[in-house]
Amino acid sequence: MAGEPDVTNMVEGSTLPRPRQLPGAITKLVNQKRTLRALDEALAAVTSEGPVIRVLRGQRGSGKTTVAVRWLHDRADRFPDGQLYANLGAWTDQVSAPSEVLAGFLGALGVDRAQIPADLEARHNMFRTLTHGKRFQVMLDDAVTPAQVRALLPGKGASLVVVTGHGAFGTLLQNNAAFVDVEPLEAEMAVELLRVFAGDRVDGEVSARDALVAMCAGLPAALCVVGVLLAESPDMPLAELLDELKDPATGITRVTVGGEPSLGTVFDAGYRRLSRLGQRCYRAIGLHPYVDDLSVAVLAAALGISPAELRPVIRELRDMRTIDQPRTGRLTVHKLVHEHARLVADTVDDAAHRLAATRSMVGWYVTGAVTAAIGLLPPRSWRGGFLPESVVDGAHPASADPGAWLRAERVNLRAAVTVAFELGELESVLRLCVSQWWLFLAEKYADDLVATHALGLRAADHLRADREKALLLVQQGFAYRSLGRFRDAVDSCTAAIQLAEAAGNVELVATALEGAGLAAFDGGDLTRSASWLRRNLELAETTRDPRRIALACLHGAKPEPSEQALVLLERAYEGFRSLPVAEPQNLAKVLLWQGRKLGAEGGPRLREALALATEHKHQVDRAEILEALAQLETDRDVAVELYREALTIYEERGLLHSALATRQRLAEPA
Repeated sequence: MAGEPDVTNMVEGSTLPRPRQLPGAITKLVNQKRTLRALDEALAAVTSEGPVIRVLRGQRGSGKTTVAVRWLHDRADRFPDGQLYANLGAWTDQVSAPSEVLAGFLGALGVDRAQIPADLEARHNMFRTLTHGKRFQVMLDDAVTPAQVRALLPGKGASLVVVTGHGAFGTLLQNNAAFVDVEPLEAEMAVELLRVFAGDRVDGEVSARDALVAMCAGLPAALCVVGVLLAESPDMPLAELLDELKDPATGITRVTVGGEPSLGTVFDAGYRRLSRLGQRCYRAIGLHPYVDDLSVAVLAAALGISPAELRPVIRELRDMRTIDQPRTGRLTVHKLVHEHARLVADTVDDAAHRLAATRSMVGWYVTGAVTAAIGLLPPRSWRGGFLPESVVDGAHPASADPGAWLRAERVNLRAAVTVAFELGELESVLRLCVSQWWLFLAEKYADDLVATHALGLRAADHLRADREKALLLVQQGFAYRSLGRFRDAVDSCTAAIQLAEAAGNVELVATALEGAGLAAFDGGDLTRSASWLRRNLELAETTRDPRRIALACLHGAKPEPSEQALVLLERAYEGFRSLPVAEPQNLAKVLLWQGRKLGAEGGPRLREALALATEHKHQVDRAEILEALAQLETDRDVAVELYREALTIYEERGLLHSALATRQRLAEPA
């Protein structure tokens, strides 16, 4: 190119300086073995046909720069021609222009400032020429775009370029790039990092320490903030620091130590780089009641747009490493990102806007829960009043696969009950609570039911909704029973009996009698159990509902002697088989109780029940059947295996009472 300076003399004879521009490295890394191994593997790919590019991706504050600098220092001898470093400014508003960075690189390589070309292309050509055939380390920290990186690549040769950034760098694959994900630290390694700053002092208050670690959510940058605060205040109790950082007005993202930028400053820069709709979506994430797993559709509801309109924004947030997208339509959000997004929403949006967005999200969960519950729960006379058809939305994601939707949103639904109660949306609280019943029936999430129904009962009292309160008391009673709290279960169900009788709702009275009878049976009170369950059967027969009668026969058999019980169970079996829609779960329960009442001759019924429960993936029923089989088993080793399999299911579902009983059976002598 005319007027371009001659660099031949600089290249020939290897007269270039050997720059050492990398920042200083920390002396100790924690839990970065996988990342270091991936970078070591990059060395094998370095050939004279390079440069080779490795892009480190991860949440802001995940330690990408720290691990990259440490590794490059440790491998400096493999790249004798020098180390070049540039911070490209992704976390600030001062993005480094490639032209300016190249001027710095050329100066470091010995080019006189007067000889550096004015335009970007000429500078890049000179840089490629000077680095051709050489072995350089080039670190491009906090990159913003692939174009920014391409403009700074060295010439052909055995050089290695390490990039960190927060953006969509997929097109760098055309430039011999590969990606390395930097994951958050596991809890054990997070504690080890705190020990680097504060020593064994962190083990003196284990509860507060673990809460601080959970607050930092595995981000080394956050853990370092906590570590420095502890180091600077050696007499400060960890519990005191925890209280300070839990302050909702500030939080850990706003804490500054040693004059360094706060985590919030880093997150602020990422937020400002989002599109306008991306920023709105980010703020909506901050208003969502739960962050570990949420649907794209609920954010669309909060923003008043369609999920299709939101998809490009989700890609933008994902490329910026603001969110993860483990599967289509679902998002996970780092806890510190959620905290920052909440603070931004509080700052940018007025109270009315925040309230409207939050109500839209709660409404989305209510609609989904009612839509799913109506599709799954059997028809009952009370259902129309508690779960109105007007709420059902055939276009809602819950309508496609109601069971899968309820399972996926279980934790969000629990959080939505709390938010709805805080907003005074008491009708929504009741509908969410009633809709949870199928999740309990299918999966026995008793803790969820107890927690949400505490608020549901308060809402019913405030609304003077006695029918709804009676139903919630029954549901709560069944949850107590699953948790082994039989007295509480009886009290809850007997209170429901009184309310349902006062309301004149026969079906609710029968349901409450059923709950009280089963809880009394489990608690060992066979007399009251039989009385309540016989009355339940009498009321069921007045309804002429075949399914209700079959259920009443099934439950009524439990406290009765074998001869009477088997008659009731046969009636229950025929009743369930006659229904227009098959109910394999209840048929399996009947077979289980037939097996129990038959004693030593019950094995064939139990194995038939196990096949049904296994086929239809009714895990808790399966565990009860496994225990019944174990009690009949004469081979102790086989019995132990059956008990252990049942124990695993109980523990996975949080059914600690059942798990304890199974452990006791395992501990019994052979």
